[in-house]
Amino acid sequence: MFQFLQKNTTINFILLPIVIILLWGTNLLHPLFIPHYYDTNPMVLYKPLMAIQNWNALAGQIVSLVILLINVVIIVRVNSITRLIENKSVFFIFLFIFLSASLQDYKQLNPMQPALTFLIIGVQLLFNMYKNEHELKKIFEAGFCFAIASLFYAPAIYFAILIFIGLGMFVPFYWRQWLSALVGLLLPFILVLSIAFCFDNFMLQVTTFYENLMAVNASHFTKLFPIAFSIFLALLFIRSAFYVYLGGTRKVSTRKYYTLLLLFLVLVLVLYIFVPHVTYDFLFFGGISVSVFIANFMVNMRSKFWQEVLFIAILAFTVLVQIFPLTEINF
Repeated sequence: MFQFLQKNTTINFILLPIVIILLWGTNLLHPLFIPHYYDTNPMVLYKPLMAIQNWNALAGQIVSLVILLINVVIIVRVNSITRLIENKSVFFIFLFIFLSASLQDYKQLNPMQPALTFLIIGVQLLFNMYKNEHELKKIFEAGFCFAIASLFYAPAIYFAILIFIGLGMFVPFYWRQWLSALVGLLLPFILVLSIAFCFDNFMLQVTTFYENLMAVNASHFTKLFPIAFSIFLALLFIRSAFYVYLGGTRKVSTRKYYTLLLLFLVLVLVLYIFVPHVTYDFLFFGGISVSVFIANFMVNMRSKFWQEVLFIAILAFTVLVQIFPLTEINF
């Protein structure tokens, strides 16, 4: 089954929307929306999407799926440019979709989805900086994209540190590039606050950003099967990372791309563990790195038997999460 699914064929691209409909079918037939702090006090760019959700629950769910498909298209494009997964495989797309369906909070309309769109574009722009020692436009655009992401979902601003880490990894120090990144990062906030000032909403925007960034949320990651799925993925990810850095990926540029994705995931985990105001919603962003690392390892495995075993395990966890979404562990 894995051998069929991983191939880059027309049938798989037809199968892709079928998988999405199966995983999101319940939400489409009976739209369920559980409001969170970022829904009750939405960021400036997320507010129009919330207006659609408040107008019609089904329309909000459809918008969520459209954003998911946009993210899939962008991820495919990034892989085609950078060749993170050299074998012609689409398994990483299916894995990303499986992870996106792992919690109800991820399946409903949420600001992490559009924020992820701009984070992926920003990361791609950082990839383009490799040995591009005097490029200013792309690093400015990367900063701009990271800032736009935080105007959908405020905690996404923490990823701005990756801009400067990426610069340090890909090119020698050049102060104009660092300045361009900083200007790109600040410009969206300057524009939003300037417009807000003209309409006498300056303090409202500042307060909204602060409350979204520092929101006290009592939510805990207590769902049984998502926790079990996360542990399984963590072990598989560690093995996949060893594959990348112990000879599985030989091109220096590709290895640097993987390192940036690894740091992206590390930042997600560090912020989730050590910053009290960052809740489990933030783990949504780790799905990109996990999908690429694990897919790269699995499609390059020599044993077809273990490929099938791992795929069946991933599929089983995905199904269990859908069937028992509310089964919890009491701590």
